[in-house]
Amino acid sequence: MAEKSKTWRSLSAFITGEGGPSPAEEPEPEVPRQPIVPPPPRRRPTRVAVPVSGGVAAPPPPGPGATVLDPNASVALPDHIAPPGAVIIAGVDSNGVEYVFEDDPTAEPLVDPRYDLDDRNWVRYRTSWGGIFRIILLILFVFFAVGWVRGKVYTWIDGQIDPAGPVGAEVAFNIPNGASTNDVASSLASKGVISNGTVFRYWLRCEGDTGGHISITGFLGCKAERTFKAGDYILNKNMSFDAVVAKLDEGPIPEPVFDVTIPEGLRLTEVIDRLLAENDRFNKDDLLKALADESLTSKYLDPGVPSLFWFEGLLFPAKYDIPERDRGNERKFIKRMSNTFDERFSALLEDPGRAPVLDELGLTDYQVVIVASLIEEEAKVDSDRAKIARVIYNRLLAGEKLGIDASTYYAVGKPFTEPLLQSDLDNPSPWNTRAVTGLPPSPIAAPGAKSLEAALQPATGDWFYYVLTDEGGVKGAHTFATTEAERAAALQVCTDLGYCG
Repeated sequence: MAEKSKTWRSLSAFITGEGGPSPAEEPEPEVPRQPIVPPPPRRRPTRVAVPVSGGVAAPPPPGPGATVLDPNASVALPDHIAPPGAVIIAGVDSNGVEYVFEDDPTAEPLVDPRYDLDDRNWVRYRTSWGGIFRIILLILFVFFAVGWVRGKVYTWIDGQIDPAGPVGAEVAFNIPNGASTNDVASSLASKGVISNGTVFRYWLRCEGDTGGHISITGFLGCKAERTFKAGDYILNKNMSFDAVVAKLDEGPIPEPVFDVTIPEGLRLTEVIDRLLAENDRFNKDDLLKALADESLTSKYLDPGVPSLFWFEGLLFPAKYDIPERDRGNERKFIKRMSNTFDERFSALLEDPGRAPVLDELGLTDYQVVIVASLIEEEAKVDSDRAKIARVIYNRLLAGEKLGIDASTYYAVGKPFTEPLLQSDLDNPSPWNTRAVTGLPPSPIAAPGAKSLEAALQPATGDWFYYVLTDEGGVKGAHTFATTEAERAAALQVCTDLGYCG
């Protein structure tokens, strides 16, 4: 029977050990089987004695027990005498020609008795456990292949997380406002601080806020979010992920700041002089332009106030730190002072809030600021502020002039170091409360938080006067009086101390 041509087998055939064509091949047409004649149990002798090529010149006589063969005849011996592949000397004929046994090429092949009659078309014999053995080999191969790939992946990831070699040169690194974690990771990689921005992003997202081990199975499940503060940092090239995060968690390099202090009680002109004196980056013209910008004014400003007085009393006095990059930005600083005033005053309006007397007088929030500015200029000690507020409200309720010298100084533009003249006291300026009844049209100075609170919550009392007498031995304390006689006595003490003239 002709041998079938070799074909590629399918994977299932390889695993199970079955032969046959692969699924891609067309099956051969089935050929009807012919009756098979059982082979004989043994083949006929396949060894024949043939003469050796050439002869010998003087053959020796046959020795005892040697077989003498007829040169014209072949001698057949059983297989067990002539095993395959062996060369056995058969004997020497009378002419001295030596004979050996060789396979007979015309002999029929031996059929293994283990085959059944129907199995004569098999190409080769396979044992029944061959398929299982192949499956085991395939599983072992896949197992070791996956382990090898997994090890390579983890080794590579570990090399990104903690790179080999020392850290490199310093790198100036900036995180802008609003930068995402992806932006930070990409920027770190582009600067050479880390080796791989993608691995860094997933490392941050895996196993907690500070980053951790990346597992293949949990790679897509890492969802932790991480943020860093905007600002400038000093990092190094070739840093490990742990070192980078530790450095970023320390926060940005503190930006150099410049302090400017605006005390309570300054007029607007004095605030301008103070800013120019404390910050040499400010320009007077630019500062005046900012003070003429209505968009920078307080939300508590009365719409009817002239532009020259928009910011009077509405720039909160405090100590401000100016970032180095903003030292020359006059507009930004004025807006900051205005916003600070709004924040502080709004908080006071919530707590402690407005006293009933303010509504009784029909005072607006802006007019409360005016009262606070008068208190700021008159009070020398904190304990007097709420009492001075009560004197102001009592006189307003009575329709009397306030008679506050500080307003006269503001009206005539004199510093407190100069004495007031009678002409000053008689000046008809609406800011001169010695000549005009009621409140001035705008604040006369920048009130602090304590004066604003006193204006909102005055003390309880029926006082109409206060005179500087160092009351109770407290320097700068006032005596509060209800009657003219009490006021006259207090004025005498003020004169004796040299405060009144």
